[in-house]
Amino acid sequence: MSAGGGFAVLTAAGLALTPVLAQEFPEQWQVQIIRPINDVADWIEAHWYTFTGFLNDTVAYGLLNPLQDVLTSAPWWLVTAAVLVFAWRVSGLVAGLVAAACLLGVAALGLWEHGMQTLTMVLVGAVITIAAGLALGVAAARSRWFAAVLRPLLDAAQTMPSFSYLLPAVALFGNGRFTAIMAAFIYAVPVVARVVEDGLRAVPGTVMEAARSAGSTDRQLLWKVQLPMARGSLLLAANQGIVMTLAMVVIGALVGAGALGYDVVAGFAQQEDYGKGLAAGVALVLLGVMLDRITQGANGRRSPHKKRNA
Repeated sequence: MSAGGGFAVLTAAGLALTPVLAQEFPEQWQVQIIRPINDVADWIEAHWYTFTGFLNDTVAYGLLNPLQDVLTSAPWWLVTAAVLVFAWRVSGLVAGLVAAACLLGVAALGLWEHGMQTLTMVLVGAVITIAAGLALGVAAARSRWFAAVLRPLLDAAQTMPSFSYLLPAVALFGNGRFTAIMAAFIYAVPVVARVVEDGLRAVPGTVMEAARSAGSTDRQLLWKVQLPMARGSLLLAANQGIVMTLAMVVIGALVGAGALGYDVVAGFAQQEDYGKGLAAGVALVLLGVMLDRITQGANGRRSPHKKRNA
């Protein structure tokens, strides 16, 4: 039967069955998950508060507050100069000048303090995200069984709407900066893990066999062969982790993260803040370009591994 004929048959059957079958999905067949999820959230809030509160306070007082104090209290020109030198060392002069120009733009918009608060959350969130994504990617590359188990979880995390990531984070940690970081963690880790796994699996098998023949252990294969040869993929994973963390931390303004994200949300909510919201959006773009240039430019620099083999 041709495709046209099959479509005609299905159409005729649908028209014939419409008066007979109910238009709505039977209620007795529906899966009720709303109440169980609410019960789980209540149980977590009641029994996990000690752990989640400790984790929240540890990250806030151990990482977020010290770094934020440094970035917001230091003169703008000193922070800009430090970023220029760092970016120049890591990614070259052009990347350093672009990074410095982006920070000058943030300062010129009058949003320096909020920009540094946002940068603090992005840096802390990116470190946590990249570390977890690297560990998962390495484990998946070294074990096909683990990769098969991990794949549906990563697929589910990648296909969820971005606002949905706030729900489990709020259930665990309440409102605040750490909640935004955890939402960014759930959002960005799948991409980082996938890129790392693909990069490690792309290392030629002949190279791996040669290293094994030379007596390399599994640990030596990972640290001295796979990771150096997958340098481009690792830098791409870091780049994606940072940029996606920035995007999600902004959405975290809806749960009390504040900073530039709050300025953008206020611009939507109040007409008198339209200008400030647009300026905050431009500042976010500048921060994103700065972080992107630093991480992408690093891929163009020759690694010590390549220099030794040159």
